[in-house]
Amino acid sequence: MTKAEKRIENRFHTTLNKLLKAIRKFVGTAQEPEEILERLKLYSSSKAFQDWCESLALNMTTQVKKSVDATWHESLLRVGRRNELYSAIVRELETPNGGVFFGLVRQNAEMIKTFPLDVSEEVTRLVANAELQGRRASDIAAELSERFPDIAKSRLELIARTEVSKTQSELTQARAASLGLDWYIWRASKDARVRSSHDFMDGVLVNWNDPPNPEALDPKSGQKPYGKYHAGNTFNCRCDEEVIVDLDYVDFPARVYRNNTIIQMTRAAFEEIM
Repeated sequence: MTKAEKRIENRFHTTLNKLLKAIRKFVGTAQEPEEILERLKLYSSSKAFQDWCESLALNMTTQVKKSVDATWHESLLRVGRRNELYSAIVRELETPNGGVFFGLVRQNAEMIKTFPLDVSEEVTRLVANAELQGRRASDIAAELSERFPDIAKSRLELIARTEVSKTQSELTQARAASLGLDWYIWRASKDARVRSSHDFMDGVLVNWNDPPNPEALDPKSGQKPYGKYHAGNTFNCRCDEEVIVDLDYVDFPARVYRNNTIIQMTRAAFEEIM
């Protein structure tokens, strides 16, 4: 994740925290499980909440698009002005790419709108577990009152961390597809929090039409496979895709993902499959 994307995520998270405060205020002093659930459902269906979600999604997606555009401007420096790809990127940056953009706005808005209902599901689960243990309603209410902020906060953090990265990934993929650029380099975040499977993917050349299954590929992962996905396109993922605009900027021999495996390839061999 770039510094620009991290700033967007932090701003998004700050705004989502305002949503959490509004929900807590709306839930108010309700302590009985049924009353908490009823207020959460009522809040999620209010027009004010729906409008707020759409406005926030538009703002976040716009900020991510600006960040993606800036990255593509950097790509122009990697290709000569007489290069045909240079002109294609310039033309692409001048187009709004509206279908993909507004599709992502709607997608992000729907994700934010699910927040109160997701919290409701967690509340319902806690109540069911407590009742199975034969605990009293007063005990359940006390636990809900204590855990509600943490339940909501963890869900908001997941939304902020995941949606910014997924939006960046999908906008990048859409632009790459329009330019006929089918390959990218998986770039993992280089810190202590990076997953073993994503660190394993770092530097691997990936085709947009063939997403890998990182957890299944990494022999040291120890994680249950989440399925196939591109860099930055799963929960809590902070990886990026570096679109290959010029093979001169790729270090060969390179690791290439193909046919459900990763192989070492020379530049000549890679050019054959491109």
